[in-house]
Amino acid sequence: MEMTEDKKIRVKLNIGGVEVEIECLPEQLNEAITTVVKTVEGITPTKEGEREEFYALTCKEAVEKLWREGWFEKPRKLGEIWDELSRRGYNYDRSAISHALLSLVKEGKLSRIGKARKYQYIQKIPYHVKT
Repeated sequence: MEMTEDKKIRVKLNIGGVEVEIECLPEQLNEAITTVVKTVEGITPTKEGEREEFYALTCKEAVEKLWREGWFEKPRKLGEIWDELSRRGYNYDRSAISHALLSLVKEGKLSRIGKARKYQYIQKIPYHVKT
């Protein structure tokens, strides 16, 4: 870090191969770093050393990402899915998540077990199996 005449500080970060430089007042640094880290986490590596441009995932894409990672290997309730997406920085309404889950059930990627309003979702076919 280096100080400038205006009491601003400059920080250079390298997060997962993405280099970022932040210049701000000291009291803004924590918020700036948090924002940068959340943004960089949304960048998907393509090939070694390459990165795609960041874009926001739709609710269905975010849920499908969990499926691709094998997160649905054990039964998951809607609340658990909402918590996991929120933890990863995706803030979707529970009804949107429910619609995305229903789509994946109809596509044959997930199965749902139980009764209405108490469904649990589990992986029907692993991601590595072509659909």
